[in-house]
Amino acid sequence: MNIGQRIKLARNKAKLSMKELAQLVGVSTTSISKLERNIINPRQSTLLRLAKALSVGIEYFFREIRVDTLSSTYRQHSKLGKREQEALEAAIIEFVERYLTAQQLFRDDPFEVKKLPRFQIKTVEEAEQAANQLRQIWNLGFDPVEGLSGRFENNDVIVIKLDGPSGFDGFSCWANGLVPVIAFNRNVPGDRQRFNIAHELGHLVLDLQESTEIENAAHRFAAAFLVPSEAAFNELGRKRNNLSFNELLILKHKYGLSIQAWIRRTFDLGIIDNMTYSSLFRQLSACGWRTQEPGNILNEEPRHLQLLVSRAIAENLITPSYAITLMGEHVQGVNKVESNKLSAAADELAFLYATDRELTAFTNADLGEFDEDNS
Repeated sequence: MNIGQRIKLARNKAKLSMKELAQLVGVSTTSISKLERNIINPRQSTLLRLAKALSVGIEYFFREIRVDTLSSTYRQHSKLGKREQEALEAAIIEFVERYLTAQQLFRDDPFEVKKLPRFQIKTVEEAEQAANQLRQIWNLGFDPVEGLSGRFENNDVIVIKLDGPSGFDGFSCWANGLVPVIAFNRNVPGDRQRFNIAHELGHLVLDLQESTEIENAAHRFAAAFLVPSEAAFNELGRKRNNLSFNELLILKHKYGLSIQAWIRRTFDLGIIDNMTYSSLFRQLSACGWRTQEPGNILNEEPRHLQLLVSRAIAENLITPSYAITLMGEHVQGVNKVESNKLSAAADELAFLYATDRELTAFTNADLGEFDEDNS
């Protein structure tokens, strides 16, 4: 048991310094330092105050540690401060641990582990071929990919939606050196979410020796994964003198790729020349579409953890209260729960009521008339 590691992880996720946490708990900064290093053990009263200050349940401090290491891929977040980076990594570790715990519930019914392939490339252009190869391995053909995060989850990539700060697009890493993980910012438009997720997949699967080109290779991989070259040629032809924003908007909705990314994609494939490329971006700027494009793409919604938890409930492997813990909902205050989550919860309760025999036993019973005036 490592309570100290748990305290530090929760503190980082809450974006608190040792001094700030000490003030909330009513102890010295030195005490927090000793607690995190397991030099001293917390009293029960201290644990209760720590749980309240960190917005976690008491059981959080006694959970099995399932993620020992988190090895990030190349992409760095220079725009983020140290505290923001630590908070993001802590949130990722906490989610992955809950995910692995839910998966472990079915250890007697082992999941088929699909190893994520790796592609050695020497140039940015070869990232295009890697994207095509991966689409073939995953049997995606050349069609648009709906529910991108779901496709990744089906191939054993853990995908996490986070409330990320400005400047955070995505993050990819290997948990315990084996489990591929992609986190993305929920607070950006859907088309950007899709590109960021595909970009992070590029970091996980591409092996490029020239480190200065890794970001460009991941960008090229993402565009090619979302829109294979053959699909782009079929939609637009192999050579164009110009492109209309109307057709680009239609393609944005069809493939979930932004207008700006489409323009870059056609340039990389040689469909348009440099003059047309520059002209289109000048028009984008004139319309004010460089910062906010027309056309909304649905946000990405990872579902696999929710499916695992729902399956565990159906098989009577866990209690409803533990299901809430696995979903991580215990850390949210009632006032912070989003309306769409309340709606989803209401739908689930309605379904439960409709399908539970005990709850529906009196559905057709004659309970007499209800007199509103005498109630």
